[in-house]
Amino acid sequence: MFVQAIYESKARARITENTIGQIKTTALPNNVAHAVTSILYYDNWRFLQVVEGRPAQVVETMKQITTNPIHHSVKLRLMSRQSARGFGSWPLGILSVEDFELRRTLKNMGYRNLFQLNVLDAVKVIKRTTGRKLRTMDSLEKRALTDLNLLKKVEHSPNLTEQILGLRG
Repeated sequence: MFVQAIYESKARARITENTIGQIKTTALPNNVAHAVTSILYYDNWRFLQVVEGRPAQVVETMKQITTNPIHHSVKLRLMSRQSARGFGSWPLGILSVEDFELRRTLKNMGYRNLFQLNVLDAVKVIKRTTGRKLRTMDSLEKRALTDLNLLKKVEHSPNLTEQILGLRG
């Protein structure tokens, strides 16, 4: 069983590429280490993030977010049990208000940003956008994701040498 938490927060300062870089530097390794997947949407002053994983890891991740000085006014919008991950391919996916696919989807629905939607519709839009991104991702990016997953499997293999040499499958 997985848990999916969706929160909204405000930024203490205008969100810049530097802000997102700081988040990537700390959150991505933590997410990978704790088997948490997430999608972070942001505009100039707000965040909306879907965090998913095992209950203890999601709770720990949410604690880190609420104590992070980048965020304030963190509001948990929804927490639910899931039988599968909605964003299993994204240890830390990031979507900005400027994302072309996202803007196109929102425009087709008659909206300008995700904060205008209720939380369930916002998640549907994020899923649609990230699904398109995965389908249109170039082969090198897909290969990198596949190689990362293979590397994780190999790292946990009891007989690493034979796995690397391809002697046993």
